Amino acid sequence: MKLVLSTLVVFALGLGVMADDPNTKDAKSRAIKQSVEALVGTWEIVAAQPPGSTKEAKQLDFRKNHTYAALDAKTNELWAGTFDLDPTETPKVLDHRSNESQKTGGDALGIYELDGDELKVCCVVGTWKEKRWTGKPRPTEFKLPAADVVLELRRAKTGK
Repeated sequence: MKLVLSTLVVFALGLGVMADDPNTKDAKSRAIKQSVEALVGTWEIVAAQPPGSTKEAKQLDFRKNHTYAALDAKTNELWAGTFDLDPTETPKVLDHRSNESQKTGGDALGIYELDGDELKVCCVVGTWKEKRWTGKPRPTEFKLPAADVVLELRRAKTGK
């Protein structure tokens, strides 16, 4: 019994050391940087569930500085905000908030899947109140009704 208990203590301590390991944090930072670089650009919205959930938006433009903009058919900005992602989670995490919703604590917790020039995004909308999330839990799959919005996007052609 003592051997089992000792093994569990050593294992738990090892997990604690790994969590504080700068190499682990550096690897996560590198993964985030690479994923942001892969996401940067303009994406055409090819499908949205439920229909009309993107209002007039026809494209999303993701920028290297973790900002984004929703664009209409004439590429006029409809709204903008910030995003964070974590490609080390399963499924991969993509959270975003519009500039307007930041004032009220509004947020969108989401997941994403990036495959070359195809991107799927799925999210729920809610607010943070006293560090507690009020809204549906983060989706775990790309399906309604567990999610509020499911988007399919394709990288826009640059014309080069």
